[in-house]
Amino acid sequence: MVSFKPREIKGIRGAIYRWERLQERTAFALRAAAGYASLRTNGHQRKTSIAAVVVGRNDDYMPDFKERLFATLEWNFKYLIDEAIFVEWNPPPDRELLSHELTRRFPHLRAYVVPNEIHQEICRNANVPLLEYHAKNVGIRRAATPWILTTNADAAMGVDIVQRLLHHQLDPNVVWTAHRVDIRWRESQQQHIGVVDTLSYRRDIPYNELGTGEFNLASKLFWEKARGYDESLVKHRIGCDVRGIAQMVNLGAQIQFAGTVLHLTHPTSCTESVQPHHGEWANLEGIPYRNSDHWGLADRQEIEITERVWQLK
Repeated sequence: MVSFKPREIKGIRGAIYRWERLQERTAFALRAAAGYASLRTNGHQRKTSIAAVVVGRNDDYMPDFKERLFATLEWNFKYLIDEAIFVEWNPPPDRELLSHELTRRFPHLRAYVVPNEIHQEICRNANVPLLEYHAKNVGIRRAATPWILTTNADAAMGVDIVQRLLHHQLDPNVVWTAHRVDIRWRESQQQHIGVVDTLSYRRDIPYNELGTGEFNLASKLFWEKARGYDESLVKHRIGCDVRGIAQMVNLGAQIQFAGTVLHLTHPTSCTESVQPHHGEWANLEGIPYRNSDHWGLADRQEIEITERVWQLK
């Protein structure tokens, strides 16, 4: 009988782990490559119109934030979405607005700027300069398409999502959630996302049926029924996404799996480490919640400051 020393056992386990990860990466890349080949062959005619709601501020929250934002919007417009709504929340006073360059680059993008005064009225956590889900509510409330996708500035839609949603007649009582996979982004080098980039699997985040902040898709009718994300959460960022989907389920929505959303890795992600700017954690207690009739800052005046950019007052 062969016996191994503890160091040898550890080495064997390490080799097995690396081999399993290599198999996962290879299988992921092969599936995605086959999917893109199928898209080129069959085309991708949209059956319904989808708007993406994305939020942010020009504060270097992550390395190359602006480049990531432009790259993911470019990709998502190409493959899935028809419109984007960007909400620039609490922009730093010494930085240019991102909204102006975004509307110049993307003809089907509208932007709404929420100034510091409104942020100060609402936020109760000095470490959180961006109330992400209040900001997403601003975009949800103003979207005009039948379907609304809330996503992030560093998220690109995987080919399986594109194929599934483009070829389904979407049911307004179904909420779609996705499985997140981290892919590589080359900081200070990369400007665009190519097919090869989407095959560079880095890490798998276990699927949660209640979704991930990178992908929550529901009909405008159901977003309105739910009244968006919970606006009583004025100190939080983590967990607000799953709480919003739980609200829809409580109101009768069914969940379906959309596929894989691709997240561009960065060191400020809460999956790397939870930091003060991530705010407090939200749980699933107190559902259903009920936002006011003015959720999404619907009662605020909108002043157009340039073409397709409005500032809220």
